[in-house]
This record gives sequence, C-alpha cells and structure tokens, in this order.
Amino acid sequence: MTVSNQNNVEIEKTISTICESLKHKETAIFCGAGISFNSGLPLVNDLLKYILRLVGVNNNDAEKLLKSNLPFEAFIQTLIDEASVDDILEIFSKGEPNTNHDLIAEILNSGYVKTVMTTNFDTLIERALTKIGLNEGVNYQVFSTEEEFKNIDWKSETIKIIKIHGCISNKKEMAITMELVARRIINQQKNYLISSFFSSKINSNILVLGYSCSDLFDISPIIESLEDNKSQITFLEHNSSNKEIKIESISLKNFKNPFQDYIGKRIYFQTDEFTKQLWKSILSKPYELKQFEISWKKNIDKWLQEITSYSSGMKNQISARLFYDIGEYNLSIKIWEEGLTIAQKENNLLFFYAQLGNIGMALNAIGKFTDAKKCLEESVKVCREIGNIQGEISQLQALGNIYRNLREFDNAIESFNKAVSLAEKNESDSLCSTLGNLATIYNQIEDYDNAIKILQKGLPIALATGSKQSEGSMLTSLGIAFFQKGDIEKAVDLVMESIKVTRQIGDRQGECMSLHNLSNFCLQIEDYENCFKHSRNGLEIAKEIGIRPSEASAYYNIGTCHFFKGEQELAISHLNKAIEIYIEIFGCKSSAKSGLI
Repeated sequence: MTVSNQNNVEIEKTISTICESLKHKETAIFCGAGISFNSGLPLVNDLLKYILRLVGVNNNDAEKLLKSNLPFEAFIQTLIDEASVDDILEIFSKGEPNTNHDLIAEILNSGYVKTVMTTNFDTLIERALTKIGLNEGVNYQVFSTEEEFKNIDWKSETIKIIKIHGCISNKKEMAITMELVARRIINQQKNYLISSFFSSKINSNILVLGYSCSDLFDISPIIESLEDNKSQITFLEHNSSNKEIKIESISLKNFKNPFQDYIGKRIYFQTDEFTKQLWKSILSKPYELKQFEISWKKNIDKWLQEITSYSSGMKNQISARLFYDIGEYNLSIKIWEEGLTIAQKENNLLFFYAQLGNIGMALNAIGKFTDAKKCLEESVKVCREIGNIQGEISQLQALGNIYRNLREFDNAIESFNKAVSLAEKNESDSLCSTLGNLATIYNQIEDYDNAIKILQKGLPIALATGSKQSEGSMLTSLGIAFFQKGDIEKAVDLVMESIKVTRQIGDRQGECMSLHNLSNFCLQIEDYENCFKHSRNGLEIAKEIGIRPSEASAYYNIGTCHFFKGEQELAISHLNKAIEIYIEIFGCKSSAKSGLI
C-alpha cells in the first residue's frame, strides 16, 4: 500500500471514529480562534504583529513578546489601561460564518452535540445557528458572563454555547473578563465551569478545534489541575498538508499542552480538509468551502490615530508596558526613556511624569534602587499634586519596595501605610498587594507578630476576590513569619502552597521568590540537597526574566551550601558571582546579603 493510500485509510478511520462518537451523543466541542480564520478574522498572532509594528516594535523584539506566555487578554488589557480599544474589539463583530461554523451549527441542530465551549469573542456560531432557523432563547442558549455561567444546566437538552472569555455583544462584561485574565485572577465560578466541562461525568469525549492552548493564565491551569474523571480528548492540530495525517497520543506534546495527563489523541491534519471529510461523513447537506476577507487592519489604524492624538509617545508607553509585563525590563526602560524625550519636546508634563514613574518601577525590578528611588519620589509627589490616586498608590508601593531594598525600613513602612490608607478609602483592588508589601517589611525587621496580623487580614481578602497573585505572595510572607517563630513544618507547607499557586497562574517572579525563601528554610535547617534544588530552580527563573537580586540570592545560597559541605572551590565560585551582582546593585559598600524576602 502506498503512503497516499495509507493516509487515506488513516483519515477515513479517524473520521469514522469521531462520527461514531458524535452519533452516540457522547461528544462536546471546544474551539478557539482558528475556526474563525476563514471568516476574515485575524489569528491572534497576526493581530498582535500588526499592532506591534504600528507602535514601532522591531521584528526581533516583537518575537520576544509573541513567544512569551503573555495571553491575548493580558495584551489587550495593557492597551485598555492606556486608552480605549473599542476600535480593536470591533473587529470581532465582523466577518461571516464560514464552513467551520456551519458544520458546528449543523451538528448541533442534528442533536449529535448539545454543548460548545469557545474562547472566541465573535458571534459567528450563533449567526450560523440563526441562519438554519434556530433562535436564541428557544432552540439554544448563550452563556458569556459570570452570572450566566451559574445557570448552566448540563442535563438540559437545549443547545448550550458557552463563551468562556465573554462575547463582543457585551463589551462591558468582555472587558471585565479580560482584566481578570490579565491580573491572573481566577474566578471560582469560571474555574468550576471549566472543570465541569472537561469532566467525563459531564462530557465523555471532547473534540478540540482551532485552539492554540495559549490561555496559560486561566484555562490551561484548570485543565491541568483535574485529577479524576477526565474527558477523553480528540485534538485537531492544524497541518498545512491536506494529504498527510499524523496521529499520536494527546500526552506527547511537551509545550502548551494542558492535556498531558489525559487519554486521547492529537490529529495533525489540514483543518479545511478535516472539516470537509467530517461534513461529508456525518451530514447529508452538500459541502461548500466558505472563505471571507475583511479589512480589519483599518480598525487598528484608526485606534492608533486616536491614541497618538494625546502624545506621539503613546507608542512608547504601550510597547514599554508590554515588555515590562514579560520581564524585559531593560528594553522597557530604553523605550520609556525615548518617551521622556518625546514628552519634553511636546511640553507634556503629565505624560513626562507618568513615564518617569514607569522607569522607576523598571529600575527597581532590575536592582538599580538608588536611581529608581529618585524617579519614584519625584513621580509620587506629582501624582499627589494632580490628584492621581491610583497612580499614587501604585508608585507608593514601588517606592516602598525601593526603600526596603535600600534598607530604609522606616521610610518603607511610611510609604506602605500611606498606600494602605489610600487603598482602603479609594482603591480596594490595590489593598491586597499593599498589605502584602507592608507585611514583608515587618518580616524583614523581625516584627513577625505584626507581619502575621497584617497577613491574616489580607489573605482572606485575596481568597475572596480571587487575587491569586496576592494569595501566593501572602502565603510566602506568612511562611517566613512562622518559620522565624519556630513553626518550621507550617512554614514549609505555606511556601509550598505559594509555589503551587504561582505556578498555576504563571507568575514566574512570584514563583522565583517563593523558591528562594524555601531554599533559605532548607539552608537554615541544614537540608542542603533541597536547598540546592530550590536555589537552582529559582536561579533558572531569575536569569530567564532578569531579576538580578534573586539571581544573586540564589548564588549566595548555593555557595553557602557548598561551603558547609566542605566544597570550597565551588563555594568560592558561587559566592563570588553573588558578590559581583550585589556590588553591581548596591555598590562596593553594600552590606546586602541573602535573607528571607
């Protein structure tokens, strides 16, 4: 049998298996942006590339963003923080249903599938259903908000379209969803919904179409966290060849694969050809390939024109913010400095001091604390004068951390207390992080009772609001306090829980800090092997995202472990690396040393 004939047999066998599952009404569909490509809507990477090009990011730097774990929702949230993105979001109301949407609509109408979950904002599935005579509220229901998610009846025979990231028809709720994803806040109702969908008790089989598995902040961690009763997965992975098919276990792919512990298969095949084969095998209606084009780039052009009317430096502001979000601090500083020059030329003082504050936060992130202090003190003063409360809270926190890094603890406590007072009155969303920062200072000055008191106030707020980043940070701080009070077992449990939380949401900096503190525990109780393990894991992350103080701390702990084990050459090598970084950060007279942070 020739290779071509073997492929044909394999394709027919695969399609037949999927059809049997559909006909037995055992399958749900999960789909992503890929199914809407033929409708003229851009794939996420194409949309992001065009935006990055317009704001002046060169191709090499753009690749850093595109290859990062920053999800689309976080990217858009960064834009939202700076200006309206209505013109960009309007893209998702365009286009026409293509063959993929028609296939899904026909399968739903035939009764083979009763539930579709999608990450897409568009309404193309709904429009395909309407086109064949089905009416929303009668024949099918759409669930796209947290409140609607609560009302899903899995046992109902009514068709269910679940828009897990919201819908363009409700921009307000869509914006809320994007902000939650960007802040890595996992809503418990959404968590429960995704867990239920991927449970075999609800859906025995799930057919995944047009999905890139890029939702690393919300969907992927929940899929990965399921331990029992997992659905069986059939995952279509687009392959440009329509004559070759490859099938493998769903567990084999190492990158962006939340299904590594699931049973199922991954099918590498051309998407349009797959749709055609499936259509002809399960539907009696004639097959027709439908493809459309829309002028979506005009929306981006209009958006850029509007934002640069405030300042041409808005291009710098947006690109620098994006690089800051992925830990490219040096690059963000360079771009913000260019923005300062633009603000000066335009005599735009408000924009100038906003850029200055941003530079201060980035300088703090890479350990240039003295320079950061100058930027933030000036920026905080101006924020207070112009009544920018949100900016003042944010920059007081950054300034407090700088004071802490410079061991100016009284100034740090004063800054954080001011931030707490402002947050309690005006900006409750900032309260968790502010309390966490204040507790960190009390830990550092060995006032552990005050640290525990503050954390026991803040942790319930983090849990109630779903602020996983704050939860992870507070768990580590609480662990440090209990360790210093002698409760080692409780301390280790708390920091291990923090590592679990930070990994779940992809918070690399938080994970790095938690690993460093766990390595400190191990060093102090002379558990050198685990100290090596946690220090090396933390060092790898610190190097990856450019956190120089954490890099130095990791080298310090590794060197100290080698010293106590009698391995002097290795100890000297690692300790010298730590000293070099500490001098680079603090100067020659620094008394900085590794410690519980």
